[in-house]
This record gives sequence, C-alpha cells and structure tokens, in this order.
Amino acid sequence: MATKTSSIPYSKPASSSTTGAEAGTGAGAGGVEIEFKLTQLRDHEGELNHPIEELEQSIGKDEIHGRKPSSQKTPFEIGANYFKYIYSSCLTTLYIILIMWGIWTGEAVLATVPIVHFIIFIFCLIMVFYLEGLQVAVLAVEHIDPESKKQSHPRSYQLMKKVRTGKNVDRFLVGRQFFTIFVMTLTAQVTTFPELSTLGVPEVLWFILVRTGFPAALVVTTVASLQPQLLAAKDPWKFMNMYGTNAVMELCYGMESTGICTHFAWLLINICKATVFRSPLAKTEDNTEDKKIFYYIGEGIKYLVSSFVVLSYFTLLMWGIWTGEAVLPVPGVVAFLLFVVAGVFLAHLEGLQVAILVSEGKDPTPYASTHPRGYKLMQLALTEKNVRRFLVGRQFLVIFVVFLINQCTIFPKISHLGLPEVVWFVFVSLGFPTAINILCWCQLPAQILGNTDPYLFMDRYGPTLTLYICLFVEWTGLAHFSWVVSAFSRATWFKIGPIGLQEVMEVKEEIKAKKNNVAQTVTGTENGTSNMTQSV
Repeated sequence: MATKTSSIPYSKPASSSTTGAEAGTGAGAGGVEIEFKLTQLRDHEGELNHPIEELEQSIGKDEIHGRKPSSQKTPFEIGANYFKYIYSSCLTTLYIILIMWGIWTGEAVLATVPIVHFIIFIFCLIMVFYLEGLQVAVLAVEHIDPESKKQSHPRSYQLMKKVRTGKNVDRFLVGRQFFTIFVMTLTAQVTTFPELSTLGVPEVLWFILVRTGFPAALVVTTVASLQPQLLAAKDPWKFMNMYGTNAVMELCYGMESTGICTHFAWLLINICKATVFRSPLAKTEDNTEDKKIFYYIGEGIKYLVSSFVVLSYFTLLMWGIWTGEAVLPVPGVVAFLLFVVAGVFLAHLEGLQVAILVSEGKDPTPYASTHPRGYKLMQLALTEKNVRRFLVGRQFLVIFVVFLINQCTIFPKISHLGLPEVVWFVFVSLGFPTAINILCWCQLPAQILGNTDPYLFMDRYGPTLTLYICLFVEWTGLAHFSWVVSAFSRATWFKIGPIGLQEVMEVKEEIKAKKNNVAQTVTGTENGTSNMTQSV
C-alpha cells in the first residue's frame, strides 16, 4: 500500500487551454481551437473550478437530488426516496431482461447472429463505462503530479503522464465525445427489435416504453453512465488503474487526430456566429503565429474530407427517412419531425449544460435587463440544488434522445447502393452516419456557442423549457438505480481505500483555499478602487 504524504503535489500540466474569449474563431483554427473550447467546463476565465468539487456536489447521493441529509428528512421524504430506488431498480431490471430476450431470439436489426449482438451489447456498455468514468477521473487529477502513483497505480501513472503532455486533455475530450455517441448508436443497432412481440401490452404504451429506445437508454444511463462517474469521483486513481483505460485513451487520441468531426462542426459554428448567434464576446483569431504552408494545406484537406463525410451521411439519412425506411413504425414525415425536434432538443441540452456551469459562480444581476430570459433561467438554476438536479436529468435525456434519433435513422431494409456487404456493414450499419451527424450538428456547435456567450444562449426561448424538463426527469427518480449498482460495485470489486478518499478531500481543501484567496484579492481590489473614486 502506498504511503500517504502530508501534501499532494499540485501543478498545471505542460500546456493549459485558453479561455473561451481567448480562443480564436477563424477558419484556420479548426479542430485545434474546438479542443480548447470543450475544456471550459473545468477552467473558465481563470476560475478555479475543480472537477472533484463539482462532481461530488453534482452526483453525491444527497447533493445530486437537492435533498436534505437523511437526519433532516421527514418520514414522507424518506419513504418517497426508497420508493424511487425500488421502482427504478425494478424498471431497469425489467428492461435488461427485455433486451436480453430480444437479442436471444434474434430480433435485433443489425444483420448478424445473436451471439454477436450480445458481444456488441456488452462491449458497448463497457466502452461507455470507461468513457464516462475516464472523463471524471482525468479532469479530477489533471493538475496533480502523478509521480507519487508510479508504484501503487502504474497504469494510472502511465495514463496521466501522457495526458499531461501538450494538449492531450483536450484531444481526449474531443475523441471521447465522438466515441460516446458512436457507442450509443451501435448499442441502438443491437437493442432495437421491430418485430418483437408486444406481450399483450397496448400498442401505444409499447410504442412509448419500448419502440422509442427507452429500454436501452435507461440501462445505459444507470449501469454504464452515471455509475462510473460516481466511482471515479470517489477514487480517480483507482478507476484509471483498471485494465483497458490506456487503450481507450489511445482510441480517443486517434479519433481526434483525424479531424473528421471537428472541422465541419467548426464551419457550422462560424456560420452561427455570423448569423443567428452574433455576440460581442466572440473574438477573432490571433494569426501572429507563423505557420507553414503545409499546415494550411493539411487543414484545408481536413475541412474538405470532414464536410464530404458529414454531408454524404446526412444525405443518406434524409433519403432513408424520406422513403419511409426508418425502423420506427411512423410515417416518413413524422420520423423527419421527430428527428428535427430531437436534434434541436439535444443541442439545447448540450449548450445549456456548458452555459449554466460557466455562469454558475457569477452574479446574474448585470444581465437582468440585457438578457431577461437568461437571467430568469439562472435564477431558477441557482435555487437550492437545481444545478445538480439539472445535470442528472440531462444525463438521462441526452442518452434517451440519442436513442430516439437512432430509431428514426436505422434503415434495415434500405438499398445498399451497390456497395459490398462488408463496406456497407462497417460504414453504415454500425451507425457511423447517425453518430457523426449528431456530433457535428447537435453537440459540438451548441457546446461552443454556450461557452462563447452563456447568457446569449440562455436568453433564447428553448433553454428555459429544457431546464424544466430536466428538473422534472430528475424528480421522477428514473436514474436512482445508478446508486444501487454503484453501491454494489464499491462493496465488491471497486473497494475504495481511505487513502484515495483522503487525497480527494485534501485536493478539495487546497482548491477551496485558492478560491478564497482569489475572492479576497478581487474584493480587496474592488474596495481599493471604490475608496480611490470617493477620494477623487
């Protein structure tokens, strides 16, 4: 067992990302700049927002639900809480049985044998587990020198040594974003059963509770999404020390380096900033850095390839929906409307998360007259524990919306356009068209715009409704099974030692101390300026 040290080394990585205002918006920035933008959830305009502090507040058992500690709860609150745990556990277990039955009977839409469907399903759950947990773990300890973990956590040490090199944190976040969506899309291919018996359940009820992708969305959320976040927040080093974490990181680095997703997304971002999202906070790129001609040639090729891939896949999706080939049993025009509404809602979910977290530590009063809807939204978000509740409700809704979009874009009987079966299977049937379009149209642009000008984003009409929906979903307790399964994991294969917990607490205290110093400095500066003004 590693010896506990009295203090934890705390240092910035070799290269830190710039703020949203500092990062450029020029076309030459492309995938490089979009990397910086995605990291603003943890470090915005010099604020010391440490991931461990945010996560333990946002996904702690009592904190996440905005509830009082158990000792202060009324008998009714305690009973309601246990009821949510029971019904969430029963519903999730029922859906797991349904999915296993559908796979076992060969009802999945993906054209292969049931045993392959089962392997893909387990693989996808494991991948989501790693991707979600690694995001929490990496952001939690990225500022901590890993040398003290070289012997006790060798895989964590190796992982963090590379993460802290250059811009690898940003590269991981971009690659992770794609793989998270792709894996969920692939999961939809093996958990969609259009010919499965309804078991006597009314058609309308079966459509809502099964055909929309609800079963897989709930299972993925509780077992593979929230659970690893809970575990990684408790002991990041232990989570990163699991076998396979370094391989997942390398996949994310590799995907980011292709530029297939980021470059087309950046085109959309620039178009939005020039048209429907004109903000005085958006700054142009500083082109003082001397870059060689080969850099611009490479960037130009990436833009062309990215645009060609995304638009080709988008055309395929529109053709499939228009011709009524979607697996969802609705007319083509209804499938198209669902696709559009779900995409817009997903963009609101992604952008609103960034906007709220960036604005959470700031006084919204100056925006009361200039951005009235954004001001009222933040007033609601800052009430009690609504930010934490929003994050949980949003987590489930993002996954559910992705599965709903997949129901509109899975075409098991569509023409293969003369392409070889293997090529079609790899590049179409596995879900690449849907995954890339979701990422480029709905996720990355909304996240960047929400970071560029949070109150301008929240001042639209949609974000307030989105916040209310997330709060309602959290209130229903659908995701409560996550705490049941994570408690089981901590009691069995993921036992957390006192050293891991103590280190987390020490880092939290150090960050709080730095925050207090910053706040005192700012207050002192403001008081000094005020006194000087009065003297004059």
